[in-house]
Formats: sequence, C-alpha cells, structure tokens
Amino acid sequence: MQSAKAKAVAGRPFLSIWRYNRPYWRQYLTGAVLAVFFVSISLAVPALVRAVVDQFQAGVMTLERLFFYFALLLAAAIGTGVARYFQRVLMIGASRKFEYDLRNDYFRHVQRQSRSFFNRMRTGDIMARSTNDLNFVRSFIGPGVMGTADMVRLPFTLGFMFYLSPWLTLIALLPMPVVSLMVYGFLTFIHRESKQVQEQFSTVTALAQENLAGARVVRAYGIEDRELEAFRKESDVYLRKNLRLAAIHSLAWPMIGLSIAVTTLLVIWQGGIGAIEGHVSLGDLTAFIFCLGLLAWPLVEFGWVLTLYQRGAVGMNRINEILTLEPEIQDSEDTRHDIEYIRGGIRFEHVTFGYGGRPALEDVSFELEAGQTIAIVGPTGAGKSTLISLINREHDPDEGRVLIDGEDARRIPLRVLRGAIGYVPQETFLFSDTVWNNLTFGQPDASPERVTEACEIAQFMETVEGLRDGFDTLLGERGVNLSGGQKQRLAIARALICDPRILLLDDALSSVDTHTEEHILQGLKKASAECSTVLISHRVSTVQHADLILVLMDGRIVERGAHGTLLAQGGLYASMHERQLLADELDETE
Repeated sequence: MQSAKAKAVAGRPFLSIWRYNRPYWRQYLTGAVLAVFFVSISLAVPALVRAVVDQFQAGVMTLERLFFYFALLLAAAIGTGVARYFQRVLMIGASRKFEYDLRNDYFRHVQRQSRSFFNRMRTGDIMARSTNDLNFVRSFIGPGVMGTADMVRLPFTLGFMFYLSPWLTLIALLPMPVVSLMVYGFLTFIHRESKQVQEQFSTVTALAQENLAGARVVRAYGIEDRELEAFRKESDVYLRKNLRLAAIHSLAWPMIGLSIAVTTLLVIWQGGIGAIEGHVSLGDLTAFIFCLGLLAWPLVEFGWVLTLYQRGAVGMNRINEILTLEPEIQDSEDTRHDIEYIRGGIRFEHVTFGYGGRPALEDVSFELEAGQTIAIVGPTGAGKSTLISLINREHDPDEGRVLIDGEDARRIPLRVLRGAIGYVPQETFLFSDTVWNNLTFGQPDASPERVTEACEIAQFMETVEGLRDGFDTLLGERGVNLSGGQKQRLAIARALICDPRILLLDDALSSVDTHTEEHILQGLKKASAECSTVLISHRVSTVQHADLILVLMDGRIVERGAHGTLLAQGGLYASMHERQLLADELDETE
C-alpha cells in the first residue's frame, strides 16, 4: 500500500518529488521569502557603495556619514547572514524530512514485494537505490532547491543594473546566448552520464554484497584473487564513468567563469570610457561592477544546480522503478477483512503451478484437517518446497485453489494468514543479534516461560545453557557461531514461540541427528495438538508418524497414505524406506 503522502509516477520524477514534499510547502515558501529578503539586502550593498563613492567624488563625505554607511553595511551583512541561516534550516530541514519519508516508503514497499521480485533483483542494486540514488534526490531537494531560490537574485540584480546603465546591462547580457548553449550541452551529457554512473554503482554494490555474504565460499574455493579481479574491473568501469562525468563538471564551471570574466572586462572597458567621457558616474560604475559580482555566483551556481537536477531526476526515476512495482501477492478487493482467526485446515484442489512456464506442481489435491500432520517426501526437485510456498502465499497457484479452513487463501488477509503460520525454511536465516532476539523475532513480547518451553521442545535449551552469555549471546552474521543443527533447532523454537495454527517445516531437521530428531518430533506432537503441521523430509523415519504422507515425483502426487499403507504398496516410498534402512545398517557396521 502506497504512502498517503505520495504515490510514485513512472517516468515523471518531479511529480513524485512534489507529492512527497507537499506536506512541507510552508517551510519551502518561508525559505523562498527569506531568499527574497536575503537578495534585497544584498542589493542594498551596491546601492550603499554607490552612495559612498558619489559622496567621496562630490567631496561631501564626512566622518559621521562614513560611520553611518559603515553601520548600514554591517547591518546588511548581519541581516544576510541571519536570513541565510534560517533559509538553510528550513529548506535543508524539509529535505531531510522528505528523505525520511521516501526512505521509509521505499523500505516498506520492498518489504511487501513477492519472492519473484527478489529472484529478479540483486540485493546490491536494491541497496544502491536506497542509499546513493536517494541521496542524489535529497541533494536536489535540499541544496538544489536552495540554489534555485537563490536564482531570484538574477532578475532583481539585472533590474538594478538596468536602472544604473541600460547600455552596460546590454553589454553584460551579450555572452548569455553562449552560456545558454553551453548549459544545454552540459545538461544533455550530464543526464546520460549520471544514469550510467548510478547504474554502475549498483553493479559494484551488488558484487561487493554478494562477495561479503559468500565470503566463506570464496575462501573455501580459494578464488579470492579471481573475485578481487572481477571487483577491480567493475570498479575500474565505475571510476572511468565518474572521471568522464567529473571532466564535464570541471569544464562547466570554468566556462561559465570565463564568460563572467569576459563580461566584467567588457563592462570595465565600456564603463571606463563612459566614466571618462562623463556619461556614467564613478559611483554608478562601481555599483555596476559590484552587481556583476552578485550576478556571478548565481550563474556559477546554475551549473551546479543543473548537476543536482540531473542526478536527482535519474535517482528518482530509479527509485520509482521500484515504487511503481505492484507486489504480485497482496490483498485484493475480494479479501475478507472480517477473517481474524485461522484454525489450520488445508485443502488443495487440483493445484497447478510453474516457474516461467515450467511446471513445478501439476494437478495436486489433498486435504488436511486442523490439528493433523501431513508429510511430503520425494526426490530433489519433486516440488515439495513449492507446495509449502503456496500455503503461506509466497506464490499463488496458476490453476486450482488452496483453501484454508474452507476459504480461498487469496481471500484471507495476508497479515492474518502469515501471522498464523510458523515457518522453518530449508536454509535457516539468523540475524546478527542476540539469541533471545532471534528466538522472539516473530513474538517480541513472548514470556521467558514460553521461550524456555519452545527451546526445550526444539532441543535447543542445552545449546543455550552451553553459551557463555546464554540467551544474551550475540550471534555473528547469519549465526556463524552456531552449527547447522543448532541453527535449525533455534529456527524451530522461533516458530513455536509464535504459537502458530499452521507449522511448515521444510526439511527443518536435515542437520539434526536421528536421536535428537526423535525427541523434537515427540515434543512437537505433544505441543502442537491443535496445530496443523506440514513436514518435508528426506528421511522416512521423520515422517512415519504423520497422519498422511504424500509422495511427490515431478510435481505430481504418485502415492499417498499412512506409513504402513505405503510400505505395503511396495512403491517409491517403500523403496526409499528400504534404502535408508540399508544406509543406517552400513553406518552402524562402520
């Protein structure tokens, strides 16, 4: 669900920016008023200097008058400083609030995306958009808008210059067409190069993230040098693109500065002739040259603002590419918001699902009553994990229906459905936090008694007691200081703490020895009498006590029934059971 403050618009970055900043229009307006005040005081300075020079030239300047003008100039300096300060506080402050809103909306929107989104997008690219691109947008809204507000100085300064001398003003404006053409060229180049630089930054970030996450694998295969070389090549591309962009930035400023210098020389030359011939007073010429100085900074700043504008536009477009993506799995108009509780009954009705046109499940049908346990076995790639992903709506079926308590899962609010499910995936993910916070991740207010009970059922309490700081032990990234079996037991305890109505165990005991596995299964059976359990395992010993066992092969159910029934059929399940018994006997003889 999009933020109430704004909705991203694809291809129209400034409309999105405006919608996000609309709540802060008063701050921007006040900042603009202060900019006008700042400019007005700034223009008072050349007027005062003009009066001082004219009075010196006329020979009427006195010490008292000089002190008076000095006090006025000091007051003008203080006034411009105060106005500038509050202008920055208001405008930069508003841009930081904008950044806060956009960053939170971006993160919220990414969190809502379906699994397919994360399969398509690289983590580094997602991160680059939320950091580098967002900072470019913020820079445009903060310093960029401030610089734009400063441009109000241009018409006021030009007006005063025209008042002083229309002829000198015309001379000062002669280089403007050349400056405009240069700016247009810079603008076109900067827009193209900024997009390439920001995209390359995403590539570098993604590569770094993947290598840091897979550091152990990289070291295990001894390919550090190869990965370092790949990173160096991408960084080299990023460097070259940045240098090319920096070159045009570096050229823009001197070219604009050169135009201003040429203009100043022309004014001094023509103004000097006019002063010698008596057409222009010395005070007017001094004030005019002073105004040229006031005009120089906005013109130089103009190129900088254009850079911020281009980078901000590219950055917002890249962020909008994410914000305009609607999650494939979300609540719809058919969602029944009156459903607040799930008992745990599951029924598949002729369900078919595939990835990119390749079927993973075909015509799957079964029913599990609330409180029962169903086990799913089969060879690798049979579709076991895919079946579980349809229960918690990581995917929706292409054909058929998945029903929970007799209601189509697509009509149950996602928060209710997923809030009633405890899920232990194949690859256990742990956070770089304490054991306690990892255990209570889904139920932060869980009581110590509930946590201890879940740990005992999952056979994890012994591990906790063996840790130096117990529940307060800080885990490394992805729980690196725990073994595979300990991670799985922690994940099982984490799921149980949430008191789920449906418990999904996706090969969650693969790293646990058979003795510990038996204790965990006995504990689960006692603790989850009212909880429906879907259990995936490669071990027949794990699933033999299930109420119903499904045997999957190539996405189809080829056998179903209780343990004894399937053994009697002498099919695939019986063959798996026989092979595992033989493997166990060989292990014992060794």
